[in-house]
Amino acid sequence: MTSTVKIIIAAVAGVAAIVVLLIMAPAIGDSVSGGQAQIAGADGAAVEFPVNERGETYGSANGSQVPDLLAAPTDDGQIGYVRVSELELARNVAGSLESGERVVDVYASDGETIIGAFTVTKDMPGPRAGTED
Repeated sequence: MTSTVKIIIAAVAGVAAIVVLLIMAPAIGDSVSGGQAQIAGADGAAVEFPVNERGETYGSANGSQVPDLLAAPTDDGQIGYVRVSELELARNVAGSLESGERVVDVYASDGETIIGAFTVTKDMPGPRAGTED
């Protein structure tokens, strides 16, 4: 093999290694940092939620704590997450609409990928209902 071919092979291998690291970086970061956000619950105990790459917490309400992205089903039965801020706004808007309904996007845990829709009604309890002491 000529030295030029060896240099090209080494360069391709180096680029491939960088690409793999870029792809794996989020997973590596989560395993190093834990990918968790600790928030104090009503009783002072730490409540941990996973954190996506955008820095948003996601999961189900836990005691008095509600993550940024709250677990919810899509209208067709898939499980995903609704942004709490969008859910609260939709509830308020639904109350002023004749239909009494408003649709919000349901996301994958990354908070970007839309996987479906969730219909919010004016009579639906808010995301923090029942979490106050």
